[in-house]
Amino acid sequence: MEISGMLIWAMVLVSLIVFIVLLVKAFQSWGVAHTILLTILFIECWTFLFFAAGVAHHRIAITKKHDELVAKVEGLLKSVDLEMFGDRLDPKLDLTKFVPLTNELNRLTLERGRVWRGAVLQKTTQASGKTPSSAILQLPAKVSNMPAAAPEGAPGADAVAVVPTTETGLALESVVYLFGEKLEQVGPLPQVFFGEFVVKESKDLTITVIPTIPLTKEQETAISGYTSWAIYEVMPLDSHNVFAADGSSPEETAAFGRMDKEDIAKIFESAFAGSITPLTDAMKTKILDTYFRDGGPASDDTPPELLGYQVKFRKDFSEGVDAKVVRLPLEGGYYDSEGNMIDDRLKRDAPAEFTFKEGDAYVLDSGSADKLQANGTVEVGSRLFIRQLIDYAFAFRETRRVTNRANQDIALITRETEQAAAQTKVTDTQEQRGEAENRMLKLDKGQYEKEAEVIASVAMDLEAQIAAKKAELSQLYGSIVTYRDKLVKHQRELASISNAAALSTSP
Repeated sequence: MEISGMLIWAMVLVSLIVFIVLLVKAFQSWGVAHTILLTILFIECWTFLFFAAGVAHHRIAITKKHDELVAKVEGLLKSVDLEMFGDRLDPKLDLTKFVPLTNELNRLTLERGRVWRGAVLQKTTQASGKTPSSAILQLPAKVSNMPAAAPEGAPGADAVAVVPTTETGLALESVVYLFGEKLEQVGPLPQVFFGEFVVKESKDLTITVIPTIPLTKEQETAISGYTSWAIYEVMPLDSHNVFAADGSSPEETAAFGRMDKEDIAKIFESAFAGSITPLTDAMKTKILDTYFRDGGPASDDTPPELLGYQVKFRKDFSEGVDAKVVRLPLEGGYYDSEGNMIDDRLKRDAPAEFTFKEGDAYVLDSGSADKLQANGTVEVGSRLFIRQLIDYAFAFRETRRVTNRANQDIALITRETEQAAAQTKVTDTQEQRGEAENRMLKLDKGQYEKEAEVIASVAMDLEAQIAAKKAELSQLYGSIVTYRDKLVKHQRELASISNAAALSTSP
């Protein structure tokens, strides 16, 4: 029994004792009628007290149960609110809760635009002369995702939410981005980017598209290998958070959440496999490293464009984030030249600027952090490695331009290599001929040297013979001179004798 019940019973007992005492004392002077009336009055009061006690007992029980139910409902409401929104006092966005996750999904859906998955390739036509290549696609019955419309009454809501009135939902002359799909466990996912195409015909869920830029041989080869295509109305936007592990939240050493290396490597494994331009292992490692380190501590050699800081605001600071103009995302993206949001579906409900309160923590690039630190707005904390977000539309165009230039350089180098090879072949032939001639000359030289030796030997013999002949001739000459002298002497003697004889016979 509760204390209140015990007190009531104590009061009843006391009142009964007091009534009996007073009744005994008053009976001597009162009459019977007065005594009976007083007794009846006391019994009525006592009966009333019993009924009042019963009512109080039930009221207390019901009130207690009511309080328990109210506390339970409040707890359930808090639990529902927590599941819906997360901890409202926690500045970190909890993407495991319904509303933040739904908002993030809606944001991603808006940034991606409308998507047609599982479009079937019907026919492709190769480029011929001035006629560009084309492809005919059979679209699925409905769009894979339909972005939410702008809030009613928002400026330019009608303009932003316009959907083409063609049967396929794609306006003629609109630019779309086409990917080759591959069936995965979660469904068909894009694997290869085919390029930007213009819708030229649209009828009966069938469209004809032509590329905005002539396709490369690699792209034509890739297109022939995929029959299921994905059509994106807007090129998806890059994001830091999308590569963070599921359920992870920003930390001091992980500004965008924990980067799961295995998941990222698995994602890029299929991307690398589907790359039209082959990548080397060094290029793959460098690409993956930028995603692994995103939002983590920065090394000393981190370049300024990849450097960020954890900052804490020392005073209130406002920054404009929404543009005043309104423009279709299909007419130039979601942001103006200053980075302000143009699409009303993604603009803030509040004024077109965001205010940081004193004590708020945020991640800023090195240039902004240095500027705000210089005027005392923020206090700079730890250094972070911030991956540069990629403008995929520009990146794919630039990649194709570089690829085309590389292909042209390859063709030029190949032609020059072929010419160099032909010239080398001619040079080799001339060299072989020269070597043959050299061998013949060496043979001729050897024969000449042999002949020279023979000639030298014969010359020596001849010189010896000549010397012998000269000696012989010299001897003969000496003999002849001697004989001549003798002959002259004999002639002189004969002349003297003749002269003497003649003189002796003259008269």
